[in-house]
Amino acid sequence: GGVLARLRSEHDLGESDLGQIDPTSATMNLVLLGLRGVAVNMLRMDLDHYKDTKNWAELRATTDAVITLQPHYIEVWRFLSWNLAYNVSAEWDAVPDRYYWVKEGGKFSQEGTRRNADIPELYWETGRVWGQKVGRSDEWKYFRKYFLSDPNEELFGGGVDVEDNYLVAKDWYTDANTAEDSKVQHIMMRALFRSYPTRSQLDYADALQREGKFDSRTVQAWEQGFTEWTQGYGKMTFKAPECVLYMEANEDDVRLMAEDNDVDERIVHRWLNHYQHTTNYRYWRSRSHSESQPETGEAHKLIYEGEQLYKQGELAKALPMLQRGMGLYSTILEKHPELADEDLTAEEGLWAVMLWQKILELQQKPIPETYALKSLWERHQGLLPELEDRFNRLGL
Repeated sequence: GGVLARLRSEHDLGESDLGQIDPTSATMNLVLLGLRGVAVNMLRMDLDHYKDTKNWAELRATTDAVITLQPHYIEVWRFLSWNLAYNVSAEWDAVPDRYYWVKEGGKFSQEGTRRNADIPELYWETGRVWGQKVGRSDEWKYFRKYFLSDPNEELFGGGVDVEDNYLVAKDWYTDANTAEDSKVQHIMMRALFRSYPTRSQLDYADALQREGKFDSRTVQAWEQGFTEWTQGYGKMTFKAPECVLYMEANEDDVRLMAEDNDVDERIVHRWLNHYQHTTNYRYWRSRSHSESQPETGEAHKLIYEGEQLYKQGELAKALPMLQRGMGLYSTILEKHPELADEDLTAEEGLWAVMLWQKILELQQKPIPETYALKSLWERHQGLLPELEDRFNRLGL
């Protein structure tokens, strides 16, 4: 064909690209009448019906039909990938089946980026499936293992699994930032959007710890995260309403930014605090710096191994290990007091105290008047109901 025919084919705009639509269907009749939007709405109603009736084969085929009709409508890609990875996967009882649909959602999102290569939102959505859905679901322990070695390999034809899910997500977020250099994204504040590659690196380091890995690889992951957070992301410039700024800034930097923007230093400070607060910049800076230190890894290891001994009924061995871990954790919080105000950090300390107190109760020993992490325990009483509920559900 000529130039226009080639362009239609390249951008999925021709009627020849409608091969997945039943030619006898009402949907096709609407398409032929030029009513693609109405046809897509009908198909999306069909999707809800197939989900409610658990007709998964028709749901997947109809999903493909929708994007055949509207391959460049970004919200269709975003919604349908979310639907597969989050909504459809939740309808299954078996964890491998749930993961299958999570992966279908991720693959679907990847296809969206292939057909809309300049859209930063689609790269970000793909990173979210591989990072947050695989790494933060209730089934994350299984999903992360399946990501590296699928339980139903024949269903995936090789899949996308080449390394840790968070590092794969990091690559997609990096591509999202590259696309965002040329085209504005519309899903969140730019400073938040640009943080995701490094946040994925930090999530990778955190996941290694959650899995009980406290070796040099974990320390190096945190070190890399700290460097990327402070020297990469922290040096990026962002245009606030009254000035241009970057977040890894000391007082001298603030003074220079004020001069460059021809504004009072108080204006720079106000916007710098706003951006650092919104992105949780100071927390992740302190957290990654702290986690890069050997004693922090040792504290996590002692608490983790103390919990494992408790689960095994080895109370006499678990008690001193938890006490040492609590003491070291308390020392770390003294060096980085800002971490004590963050829920994630506080929860680990509270969890250690709960285990320690439970052992004392089982051994019919009183809780001492003073102990490591007592101030953390008293400061975060609001977190205890949820932690106690988790404690009881685990049968601890």
